[in-house]
Amino acid sequence: MIDPLLALARDAAFLGWSRMGLWASKLSRAHVEAKDDPNNLVTEADAEIEGLVRGYFARFRPQDTVVGEESAAPLNAHEVEDGAALLSGLVVPTLAEDPQFAARLREVEPLEWHVDPIDGTVNFVRGLPAHCISLGARRPDDRHPAEGQWEIGFVAAPVLDTVWYARAGAGAWVRTGLPQEAELTTGASATRISGTPAGLPGAVAATGFGYAPERRAEQVSRLSPVLQEFDDVRRMGSAAIDVCLAAEGKVNAYFERGLGIYDWAGGAIIAREAGLYVQLPTDRSEPVIIADTAERMEFLRRHA
Repeated sequence: MIDPLLALARDAAFLGWSRMGLWASKLSRAHVEAKDDPNNLVTEADAEIEGLVRGYFARFRPQDTVVGEESAAPLNAHEVEDGAALLSGLVVPTLAEDPQFAARLREVEPLEWHVDPIDGTVNFVRGLPAHCISLGARRPDDRHPAEGQWEIGFVAAPVLDTVWYARAGAGAWVRTGLPQEAELTTGASATRISGTPAGLPGAVAATGFGYAPERRAEQVSRLSPVLQEFDDVRRMGSAAIDVCLAAEGKVNAYFERGLGIYDWAGGAIIAREAGLYVQLPTDRSEPVIIADTAERMEFLRRHA
């Protein structure tokens, strides 16, 4: 039987995956017809997706807390355009009819879900593929009160047709196709990931830049030493996707300052379960650092 937390994360990711497609078509029309401000549409899309996720958890996990970038009010699927299609794509409503699954769902202690409804909004509004919905759930942990114990992470990028996900103790995975098909087993389109493949030459780091001039100036000043250690730097425009690419071994490291917890909550446990070194910030002044080796982690701690 499917893990209850994975089932919840799959459904929540499906809500974002589906709605991004609908809102992308509205953005395309806005650019052509010039009737709507694309920035306003993105704000509406962000708020709607987060609201749907909040409404979903309010229904199936009312004991959980949802923390989102937009602080949107809970929203039921039947309140939005094409809501019936959304409801038909959810799996937990059907699974919950099984008494055994329903009992397992109730047994999971209260969690705190951190949601970025559209990570990579600039990419999204410009029609670039690197955007996603990112979710991560943690439970309180007296041993690590600042961070808690991360239980699951799920990142779903609809235009890339890719989902990355991890469950504490069950590894990190990548697969193509819809979020609802994600499983913690190797299948035709699901692969367990473990960082940089042995023998892959070169070293590439991913990073991002803030929009405030002072933050950007600081970030640019740190690039020079990084480029002396790494062959090149990539900037995808989505922190969650950057972290997942490190977990997948397509880049060797990722670093960035100025992030909110929702930016890295989905990807951090994916990187950790993939076996990478992970340093998480306690506030926005500290960097998120993901690295495939201890040496690169130590270097980035000094220079990122």
